[in-house]
Amino acid sequence: MDTDKLLELAKPYLEKNDFGIAHTQRVFEIAKQNFPVKPELQELAYTSIIFHDIGGCTIKDQYEKGPKIATNILKKLNFPESFIKQVCEIISSHHEHPDTPSDPFRSLYDSDKLVMFSPQEYPYYNAREGFDWEKIVSLIYTKKGQDLAKTSLAQRRKEQNKLEQ
Repeated sequence: MDTDKLLELAKPYLEKNDFGIAHTQRVFEIAKQNFPVKPELQELAYTSIIFHDIGGCTIKDQYEKGPKIATNILKKLNFPESFIKQVCEIISSHHEHPDTPSDPFRSLYDSDKLVMFSPQEYPYYNAREGFDWEKIVSLIYTKKGQDLAKTSLAQRRKEQNKLEQ
């Protein structure tokens, strides 16, 4: 699978989002480094990650427009219909929190939550009145993800305190 090609094809759509394609690249790297999936599921996981925000800035647009855009791109690349359906199921529900998610979904979900703690995205969320970082940590499925989130949160707060002094 050529993830660079998928990113390039998704780029015009992703650049319209709040964090642009850089968000998708950060989520992708977090997933690869921290939440490996079985080799036979990598194509599904990585494609879903690349296309997870392709529909627009809002969850509504991501859920409604994202699958259509992803389907058009993946059909042009001759992906099987069954694969396209799986990708669309993941991207059209990636903000949900199912009790028993698939490995590709879990990899995307935890990475998409963890990226919120990155130096690039933390200020955006932290500026929201009453934003509950502990709730975000608790939503992460894996212990590793929760531990990484707690460590990152402590680091961001430490950096913030230095700036405020």
